[in-house]
Amino acid sequence: MSAPAAEDAALRIGRFSLAVWLVGLLILGGSLAVAVPRLVPRLFGGGSEAGSPADSAAGPAAAAGAGDAPVPGTDDGGETNGGGGEAGGSGADEGGDANGTGAGPENETPVQSDRPGIYAGSRNGAIEYQRPSGYYGPFEVVVKSSVDVSVAVDDPDNPQWPVHFLFNSVDLTGPATGLLASARDEFTLTVESEGDWHLEVRPVPYTDLADGTLTGDGPALVRYEGEEVLADFTYTGESNIAVYTWQESRRNLVVNKIGSSSAKFSWQPYPVTYFLVDTPDGQWSFRVGR
Repeated sequence: MSAPAAEDAALRIGRFSLAVWLVGLLILGGSLAVAVPRLVPRLFGGGSEAGSPADSAAGPAAAAGAGDAPVPGTDDGGETNGGGGEAGGSGADEGGDANGTGAGPENETPVQSDRPGIYAGSRNGAIEYQRPSGYYGPFEVVVKSSVDVSVAVDDPDNPQWPVHFLFNSVDLTGPATGLLASARDEFTLTVESEGDWHLEVRPVPYTDLADGTLTGDGPALVRYEGEEVLADFTYTGESNIAVYTWQESRRNLVVNKIGSSSAKFSWQPYPVTYFLVDTPDGQWSFRVGR
């Protein structure tokens, strides 16, 4: 083979290898992009029809007394959400004023709400949500639409990223669910859509890490309120174990192992931090502090 022909063949091989590498990178990126959002529906059942009974995945979280704060709205049709923990569809009591007014995106239309926690609109809108009295835990935000829709939440304590997307222009074939681990009593949800949408804000079951130590099994959502920023985590089992820290809509993967293991992890100081434990079985424990 002549030198020019050899160089041309090498160039074609190089281009093909680069194309294969880029396709692989895109596939990997897509997998990483959807892995965490699918976690919340699996734990709390939000991936099914909005308001439907969830599977039993979040049993340990629902069993804790501290996380069993009364959830307003269950008397008028709110159904269970997350393995026995009641999370009423309304998400607010009579004292919780959550209407559809407020600053929103361009071409905003009025948001309809027959009760706090349940909203409907067309195209763009903004929802000012107020935490129900007596409930201190996190929320899941469930949106249904047959067109592209984006839902963002304000985050005033984060000057670098004051707005976070819970869903970003997803062509939905079913309800999409996002976890909002807010420490605030009020927050604003901004919706941008090409058509009609339906959105619910629901409390979800959780376990309160009150004394610095906690033991449980299976998937769970753990709430920590304190000044510590370091934890020891131990898992006994044979499955994959993943732990996320969650503050507002900001999440961080801090543990990702297979089988029995232990790890230390830290997080940024914040009034309330949640630990999302993702494993189908096995026992785990937290110890917060140095």
